[in-house]
Amino acid sequence: MTRLAIVGPIHPLRGGIAQHTAGIVGEARARGHDTRVFSYRRQYPSMLFPGRTQLDAGPPPPEATVGVCAPIDSVAPWSWYRSASQVGAFEPDVVLLQRWHPFFAPPLAVIAHRARRRARIVWMVHNARPHEDGVPWGPLLRLGFHPADVSLVHAAAEEGALRDLGVRGEVRSVAMPAPSSVRRVEPSDSRRRLGLDPNEVVFLFFGHIRSYKGVDVLLEALTRLSADGAPWRAILAGEWYVDRAPAEARLAKAGLSGRVRIDDRFVTQEEVDDYFAAATVAVLPYVSGTQSAVVPLAYAYGRPVVTTRVGGLPELVVDGETGRLVPPGDVPALVEALEEVRRGQRFSPEAVSRAHASASFPGLVDELEAIVRAAVFP
Repeated sequence: MTRLAIVGPIHPLRGGIAQHTAGIVGEARARGHDTRVFSYRRQYPSMLFPGRTQLDAGPPPPEATVGVCAPIDSVAPWSWYRSASQVGAFEPDVVLLQRWHPFFAPPLAVIAHRARRRARIVWMVHNARPHEDGVPWGPLLRLGFHPADVSLVHAAAEEGALRDLGVRGEVRSVAMPAPSSVRRVEPSDSRRRLGLDPNEVVFLFFGHIRSYKGVDVLLEALTRLSADGAPWRAILAGEWYVDRAPAEARLAKAGLSGRVRIDDRFVTQEEVDDYFAAATVAVLPYVSGTQSAVVPLAYAYGRPVVTTRVGGLPELVVDGETGRLVPPGDVPALVEALEEVRRGQRFSPEAVSRAHASASFPGLVDELEAIVRAAVFP
């Protein structure tokens, strides 16, 4: 049995990384690994957080109810050393550090440096560089990495990004898994709960609204959809981290306010189930980025994806089978992809199912176990 320490957010902190941590914990414990989570008591200072709250008010998943402590304060250096001592006292065989923004590199580097003396260090790198940031992070992008460490990424494109930064350790790519909390529900029931017509095509944009995600491109594409053809509705479900007023003005000017539903809030898991069950297709019109957990999430609900050829997204979508790929920022191409869906374009449910099966937390934990075996029996 392996002693696994995970350094990263988990409930009551909200968001995709917290869900990712919970997924690893659940699978590792199911296999008998002694797993502890060392989370953040303060993740972002309030003045730097663009949303309304960093906390999930919903009930904690089972993975977050035992074996979890929150010693890390991102802006209090003394807590980093105390956290490193707590990780060391657990005497882990492997320490997995969740890395998604260079803001957190200093505390993670302190913990990794101290734990490296006895444990194998594995970085779970969600983003080698920030999605969007005008701050020159410089050395913080590389801080903490060591040639003896292993880095896991969720896209081959991110391996290249790490190499470009000068990271010299081993890098392995493993598919991005969907959260383990996915629950499929009846689409007709979901549409009724959401007040949607059972016969309309539903385009779903899901997640925080940020500038790199191309919502402005999507809105422009929606204004160009044909007045003929199948009725449609678009839902933008997620908290806005940018000014919403320009989007609402554009929709009002185009007469689409009734066609485009904006649900500007953090979405609970029960609502996630309904949104994806009700959707015809998930739309990710990103103009830049690394990868997105929304793609495997859509596959987990059996939904195809329309997205762009940026970062690792083309690695996740088989054009014409599990969805459609279009160039980033190309409004006419996005319009044509959406019109194909309106015309009844059929994607392959079998291909979507295979894509979902290939991206799982068991696969990720398989990689962790292989790393431990290689360390013991090189």
